[in-house]
Amino acid sequence: MNKIVKKFGQIVGSNMEKHPKRSLNFLRFGYAYSGLQMEYFPEKYLLPNQVYSSVVCNRLIRYPLSDPENTAVVNIFFPCELLHAAGIRPEFVEGFAGYLNGACCERYFIDYIENVGMPKTLCSYHKALLGAAFSNVLPKPKFITFTTMICDANIITFRALADFWKIPLFAVDIPSNSNNDSEAINYVEEQLKQAVEFIEENTNKKFDYEKLKEVIRRENRSMMLYKEYLKELSAKDIPNDVTSEMYKLFFTHILNGTEEAEKYFEMLLDDAKKVEEANGRIRILWCHTLPYWQKSMKEIFNNSEKYQLLCSDMNFDAIMELDEDKPLRSLAAKLLNNHGLGSAERRAGKLLHMAKYLNADGVIYFNHWGCKKTLGGSGITKKILEENGFPVLVLDGDGCDRENVNDGQMTTRLQAFLEILEKRK
Repeated sequence: MNKIVKKFGQIVGSNMEKHPKRSLNFLRFGYAYSGLQMEYFPEKYLLPNQVYSSVVCNRLIRYPLSDPENTAVVNIFFPCELLHAAGIRPEFVEGFAGYLNGACCERYFIDYIENVGMPKTLCSYHKALLGAAFSNVLPKPKFITFTTMICDANIITFRALADFWKIPLFAVDIPSNSNNDSEAINYVEEQLKQAVEFIEENTNKKFDYEKLKEVIRRENRSMMLYKEYLKELSAKDIPNDVTSEMYKLFFTHILNGTEEAEKYFEMLLDDAKKVEEANGRIRILWCHTLPYWQKSMKEIFNNSEKYQLLCSDMNFDAIMELDEDKPLRSLAAKLLNNHGLGSAERRAGKLLHMAKYLNADGVIYFNHWGCKKTLGGSGITKKILEENGFPVLVLDGDGCDRENVNDGQMTTRLQAFLEILEKRK
């Protein structure tokens, strides 16, 4: 770990309780500085799309720290297309908590919220965000919008934040066991109509459906580009790293439908087309979030000549064409189409399909701390994939809290798994 960054995290943490505004100013400065470093002095091995994504994601995280009145706190699965059309910037749990980790201060906020009663078993991303809010470091946004899908921490976290900040809250309830049937779509579509009314009420502006159509059109173009990229990836070893794969989540979810996202997918495909055919690397499909901050993981996967990190399954969880003439209904169908919703067999089926399509040699199933749904589905997923010829490593860890991992054990198990794949190649 960079000693300067570690010291920076200590300064943020030491000021958070007595001088929260000072901690906030340090974060603003630190993220602004790192943003300039990413833009003008990036790592030499990064592709243009990876440099661009790091800069855009940095700006997205910084924005709510300076203009919270034009910000909504969301979860990663909220249809932010509605916010983009309304001119509201989203601030999502996993992104902000990940940046706290990047500043080496996440543990201070996690300790803070655990000490006031939040259970240790709650997702680390959520605890970090809660700690930043309850310590008064994170500025109060305009409102909160979220979906109930997949993550059971959502209801606990967002209700607690709304009560603490005393701001409006809107939840979209997503049925967990629907088959994307018309009844379920109707149910979610009606709630999205109510979400639009909620946004109108809290922005004092009439919602512009023409702008939403523009967002939908950009998203459709972006997903066409992304599908072409995945086709390229199926036959090539395209340089990737654990941090860039996490950044990709910003574009496949929170920023999808924006001009920044469309440019990113154009660059992603352009970079992929310049790469030659696959040259024999071990091809790894990843399930769930990535512990991008761990030095051992970066040493294994970043700019590797031996291992190809293909993709996280969260970056292909709900790719579908949307109908701009029925935007809310299309967004409802998209939410219900997410392969993380429902049974473990559903997610395993999509993983199996993509493992075949991307010519994976093996799958790493990452059990992030506090994610009960992922943990509960690990056995079923491993069984289904291995019955179909794909070795699986179930790897326990933490995507956010650096003090909640056994790095040596993780590295040993990962290296042993990769050796098995090498022998099979």
